[in-house]
Amino acid sequence: MNQLKLWIVIIILSLTVGSSFIAIKIVLDSIPPLFAFSIRFMITGGVLILVSYIFDRKSQEIKKIKLWRNALIIGAFLILGGHGLIAYGAQYLSAGIASLLNSTIPLWVVLFMFLIFHVKITNLTKIGLTLGFSGMIILVGPSIGGDQGLSLVGIASLLISSLFWALGSIFSSKVSLPRNFLLSAGMVTLIGGLLLLIPSVLTGELNLLPSYSDINFNLLISYLFLIFIGTVIPLAEFYWLLKVSTAAVANTFAYMAPIVAVFLGWAILAESVTYLTIIATIVILIGVALIVRTSENSNNK
Repeated sequence: MNQLKLWIVIIILSLTVGSSFIAIKIVLDSIPPLFAFSIRFMITGGVLILVSYIFDRKSQEIKKIKLWRNALIIGAFLILGGHGLIAYGAQYLSAGIASLLNSTIPLWVVLFMFLIFHVKITNLTKIGLTLGFSGMIILVGPSIGGDQGLSLVGIASLLISSLFWALGSIFSSKVSLPRNFLLSAGMVTLIGGLLLLIPSVLTGELNLLPSYSDINFNLLISYLFLIFIGTVIPLAEFYWLLKVSTAAVANTFAYMAPIVAVFLGWAILAESVTYLTIIATIVILIGVALIVRTSENSNNK
């Protein structure tokens, strides 16, 4: 596996995921969270399945019940549990804090791999994970210590979401899915979106949908951005990473995504970039580099 290609995909994935947190905040100001994410993932799933069919029309994998069963289980973990709780918790937290809590995913992946499959944690991986998480604390720590009140409901939702995503990532790398990573991602997201619609309907979100007159240009653009740039592209990249690397490497985007939020704040909102931000960026990137390099070395043995 070419390490440069791996880095390019991880960086693009981090950019799209990081920017999606801003779009999420805009969308959730007007649309109920579970319904918004349900439609988001059903459209994403349909698009990915259609694209996979265009490029591989001879494939019969979409007809296999076993693959749909695996996609159902993964969709329950990644989309219903993972993204459903992100949608719910993001209502109560800023985009930066939500992104920080989301950055714990690689820690849980490594921990679960150790506890469930007894995978050895190398010293480099331990250092990389420690540096990555430390960088996240440096990055958003000052905002936590300020006058911003943090919701316990929001914090719990994002942390539990990370647990679900980590378990779903590991399961995805261990079971049979379509060889075409676009079809794999499409099946999982389509089912996940349908699963999200169930609690959305049961909690009465359909009665809270905005009227036609309340749908403005910013909401429409943010929602389209969230679906196509913030979901279709990242999920295709994520499933490609799961196929060519490890679950820990595939989830390193969670470390770098908050950096994107800081940069967008500086570039678009004229927010200041402090020396702590620069230090955090360096620490995070070193941590990610150690995890990627460790995976590369283990895969090449």
